[in-house]
This record gives sequence, C-alpha cells and structure tokens, in this order.
Amino acid sequence: MKFRDWNKEYTAPTKDGKNPWDYSKSLIYDEILNCFHETQRPVDVKPYKTDGNTRLRDPFRKINKYKIQQYLGHMETNLYKEVDWVENDNGEIKAIILFYDLNKMSTQNKNVNSFCNEQYVLQKSRGDKYIKEIACYPGYEEWLQKLVEKHIAKPETSAFFETEEPITLVEIDNQLKRNRTILENLGFTCVDNIITSFADVYGIWINGGDYQPIERAQQLSLQKLDVPVQDTSKIMKQILKLNMDDFANHYSNYNKGNSWRGMVVKGYGGLVDFIIKPAEMTNSWKKENKEKLDWKVEDTPLRKTITEVEQFVKILQEELPHLKDEDKHIERIRILRLSKGEGELERHTDRQDKDAGIGDGQWTRIHFPLQTNPDVKFTQWNYDGSSTTLRMGLGECWYLDMRKPHTAINFGDEDRYHLIIDIQSNSETRRWLEKGANKYPTTQQPDDYIE
Repeated sequence: MKFRDWNKEYTAPTKDGKNPWDYSKSLIYDEILNCFHETQRPVDVKPYKTDGNTRLRDPFRKINKYKIQQYLGHMETNLYKEVDWVENDNGEIKAIILFYDLNKMSTQNKNVNSFCNEQYVLQKSRGDKYIKEIACYPGYEEWLQKLVEKHIAKPETSAFFETEEPITLVEIDNQLKRNRTILENLGFTCVDNIITSFADVYGIWINGGDYQPIERAQQLSLQKLDVPVQDTSKIMKQILKLNMDDFANHYSNYNKGNSWRGMVVKGYGGLVDFIIKPAEMTNSWKKENKEKLDWKVEDTPLRKTITEVEQFVKILQEELPHLKDEDKHIERIRILRLSKGEGELERHTDRQDKDAGIGDGQWTRIHFPLQTNPDVKFTQWNYDGSSTTLRMGLGECWYLDMRKPHTAINFGDEDRYHLIIDIQSNSETRRWLEKGANKYPTTQQPDDYIE
C-alpha cells in the first residue's frame, strides 16, 4: 500500500461546446467515485428509507465526477480543493479523502457553520486543516485511518516563541460507524453537527484546541418531560365532534399518501385550515402569497370550541412561567392527525424554519399524544449517529427536536392525534429539558446504515 504520487499527472476530461464533459479517457474519475460508493445513493434507491436499509446522501453532498474535477485540479476555479488517497500495489485506490488546502484560499479563514448556529473558524495562519470527505472500501479502514492521520495539523516548532495549537476539522456522515471509529481512534471529538434539509446528519469532528461537545440540551432529540400524565378523554370528545373533513392536508412532500392532516387552534392568520408557517415555505410560494408573509399568530375559532386545550397550555405555563405571557412566548397550537392503517411521515427534517431550536428566542416543539395505539412508532435520529424508536405514551409530554431527522408511522387500526404547541425557549426551557433527560433517559440504538 502507498500514498498518492503527487508528481503523477492524470488525464483531464474534455468538453466540446455545449456537450457534456467526456470522462471516457479519464479513468481516475471512476476509481475515485467507486471508492465513495457506499456513502452514495445507489441508482433507483429512494432518498429516504424508514426500514433501516440504505439511506444515503442528499444530492448537494453527493460526490460526482464534476466535483472530482475540482479536487483533481482539472478546473480553473476552486484550486484550493485537493484529493489524497491510498492505493494498492496494482495502483487501485482503496481509501481516499477530499480536503481544502487553506494556504491556497484567498481568504485568511474558512468558516464552518453548524447545526447549533455555531461558527468554527479555521485559520490559515495557525496551520489548521479541513477534511471535507473520507471514504474507503471495506477492509481498508486501517489505511483510511493512516491517511487521515497524515493530514492532521501539527504545531510548528520555533526556538523563539510558541504558536497556538492548530486544529483539524473533519466532516463525516455520523451514521457511518466505521468512519466514527476511525476518528475516535485518532483522538477526534464530535463537537457539533451539520444537518441538511435532506435529513442527513454530518458530524463536525475536531482534533486539537479546546473544543467541547455541544451542550447537553442541544444533544437531546426525542425526550419525555417531567410533567404529570394528562387525561385526554375530554379533549378527544371535543375533537371527535368536529368535521373530520376539515382537517387540512399537510403540504409537505414527506406526507406519504396524504395521511398527515391538521387543524389549527392558534396559528398564522387565525385560520383553522392554515396549518403552515409562512417563513417555512418555498421562495416561489412566498412570491405568490406576499400578503400572507405579514400575517400574525392569532387564535382560530377552534380555541373556543376545543376548550380543553387550555388544560395543556396551563401545564406548560406552570413549568415555564414566562409562557404566561402567551402572546409573546407561545406560537402555534395545532392538532395533527396521522391516519390509521398505513399513515406515514417519511424521514425528514424541519430545517426550513430558521427560528426553530432551543436557543434564546427560538421556538421549541412540545407534543402531547391525545390518542395513540401500540402500532404507532416514532423514530428520531440523534446528533451522534444513533437513533431512538418508541411510542409516545398517551397524555405524556414530549420534546421533539424537529430540526433533526425523524419519521412517524401509524400501522394501527386507530388514528393518532397529537396536540403540538410551539413555545419560545430560554435558559429555563433548556434546564427543563435536561431535567426530563435526567429522570427519563432515552434509549439510543446504534444506527449504521451499512453495517
């Protein structure tokens, strides 16, 4: 086994006018691409799978030949992008990394923005390193580890002064156990995440410096809270008296078979069937619905009809006193129904809402199951690549980090109803979430989509 020979030149693809790039004589491209096969979405495989089978890569992170051009230096732009690999005695690539040579960048710093709205600053002057992707064939993990180790930043030695310790930042798909293990062996720490709108969780791993994992409250994903179990029979009597046809279909593309529908108790425009949040919608929708962008959150007529909602609002206000000023600190209140039989929300994130989260002033989502059955299952993927699958108990109070990937299914013979309340977060809210985690530790299962 040997590392890449940097003196060797490789045939670049050609392009004739408006025709596609021709890679037929550039065999190195297939070699590199094949090394990423396991972390790519195969042809004809759905983007998301809820059955534990392969679920791979959103299209913006997926490695393709056009991206490889940049890393091989076969384009006139992005010349700071580089590729290194390990090959066997036959010259076959078995392990590979894609990285940025910060010294070739025009800027002094490279900023990596995280899921928790943190910014990790890589400094050229400090000698920091940034590895964007890593991959290897099964059985070549040891060599991938040696390749990553080769690119770890090392402090410069000087007889006259000490320099700040440089850092190495690596991004990996946190659902791939093999790569997590490699970085752990090298002394890396997962300090944060990048979570895409395509429901992928990429870990931000750092070697060097004094970086700590994200605070515990940010690590929580699906958490039972320390709230007395509520009687749901009265509110369900009120709900079942409503016209079921008035439940509005949820607009999302992950709403399989239009099985997820809702009614609004408090929401934008004060309309019962307007279950969306304008800020979450696409640019095209916003362009076509400019008048709705200024709508405020108001009670709908259901607030007077489903009076038992107040019981649940009061419970939250007792736990978090700042919620007593409801106009400022409680946003939407909705009743969402997942149909019986084959109701399903496919794997997704709610990243469209930029104000969602548990930071000060952000909106935190609370669930109260009002009607459920043993064949309802909820799966949440956590920041560290694990998953949690469970059924929220009737009348319990749960926190859901909707920014992280999640799915819901209802294969039972009874519709599932949840009361969902979005509350504004502060330090008290985060302590409340952590209190729930202390009392009701959530089981996390390893979730490796390959192994």
